[in-house]
Amino acid sequence: MAQETRIGLAGWSEAAGRYRALLSQGPNEVTGLRRYATAFDFVEINSSFYRKVRASTCEKWASEVPDDFLFSVKMHRLITHYTRLQNTDLLGDFFGPLSGLGAKLAVVLVQLPPTLTFDSRTAGHFFAALRRIYKGHAVCEPRHASWQSAEAGKTLAEYRIGPVLTAIPDGRTRLGDKALPVYVRLHGEPRRYYSSYDTDQLRQLTAFLKRQSRRPRFVVFDNTASSAGVRNALELQGLLERRTKA
Repeated sequence: MAQETRIGLAGWSEAAGRYRALLSQGPNEVTGLRRYATAFDFVEINSSFYRKVRASTCEKWASEVPDDFLFSVKMHRLITHYTRLQNTDLLGDFFGPLSGLGAKLAVVLVQLPPTLTFDSRTAGHFFAALRRIYKGHAVCEPRHASWQSAEAGKTLAEYRIGPVLTAIPDGRTRLGDKALPVYVRLHGEPRRYYSSYDTDQLRQLTAFLKRQSRRPRFVVFDNTASSAGVRNALELQGLLERRTKA
């Protein structure tokens, strides 16, 4: 069964504020997440990486968006960067408040620091603990080359942790278990957080996403320091819509 692709940004604040003219021409009082949700049906919550979110805040966010809107949540840096996956007791504090999102919680993103090398024992212990608490979609963005090994891939697959693609995938991109989500997280090239992707690159991404039509698919544009992320996300929406109708 084919699934739709969810497209959004890493956070909604800048899009809803500085670039709101690109999103909605609605009343001025419609701001923040509500304005963002007039253009997109998916967003990655980044604030959860820096501070603990409250269940009441998650409930508020869920109430401000349409019923079919989905969130991904970036795991707190205390877990991934400071204790480097070794303190699994912190997982309960992280996941507890997320219940406020209800069924609108679609994915949890585990982004690892560039200096964190793969260790099978640590990774296995961590992801086993994560799965005891949370059964939904989870993806991992490792940034050390050791995580590209077959052993690391086997560990992630064992605990149903999906891949994060940080470059425009091409025909050589191979993915594993078709039940795992695909999470494309684009930071901007060559200037990180600022640079835009051109139409040919977005067409290439569109073709890739259509080939993965049986997987849950999420695309996050993290090049939001300028208007590039908003423009790229809107253009990708149009390309996918045209491809679907063709």
